[in-house]
Amino acid sequence: MRNVFLFLLLFSSAALTAQQTYSGAIALGPFRIDRDVSVKSLFDRLGRPSNLAADSFCYQSEDGKAFLVLTRMVEAYDPKIAGVMTLSGFRNCTDRRPQTTSDEVIAWKTEKGIGLGSNAEDVEKAYGKPSEKDKIEGTKYRWVIHGDFRNGHYSTDERPELGDAVLVYRGGADDLRTSEFGILNGKVVWIVLSKNE
Repeated sequence: MRNVFLFLLLFSSAALTAQQTYSGAIALGPFRIDRDVSVKSLFDRLGRPSNLAADSFCYQSEDGKAFLVLTRMVEAYDPKIAGVMTLSGFRNCTDRRPQTTSDEVIAWKTEKGIGLGSNAEDVEKAYGKPSEKDKIEGTKYRWVIHGDFRNGHYSTDERPELGDAVLVYRGGADDLRTSEFGILNGKVVWIVLSKNE
């Protein structure tokens, strides 16, 4: 009887995960995950990079207080479309020098007004209970720092403070949309918005 109960519990949990609807952010500045946004349109706004063939493009605000990483969709989908946007209040792209943009990326917000410096409580008021509240420990979430993983291991460079927690919003099993909000001392210090695999 106990095995039947465990099976039913696992089955219902898996069914709920598959049916979970995405409730997170759908936009960050001009980038959206509810429709296709061309990489070119973002270049027009942020500045044309020197290497157009790259998969990711790094920008920083003129005052050096905000950093943005734009990543293309995977090759199998369409690399002319933007797939992931990462906005942070700390230096990103440790493997290259970010390109300076005149766009005020530090002011970029989600469609519900959440941006760098917003309170964690405001994120939950805007988007509801997250799919997951995760604690940042060890090398967790070091992937947020573009270029930090080199030659099969994380760099020994001093890394920026990623925060102490992450509010994660995901959809069901067949929904690739994700938004993640890195929290430090109750404030948003980075945002990742993705529709990529």
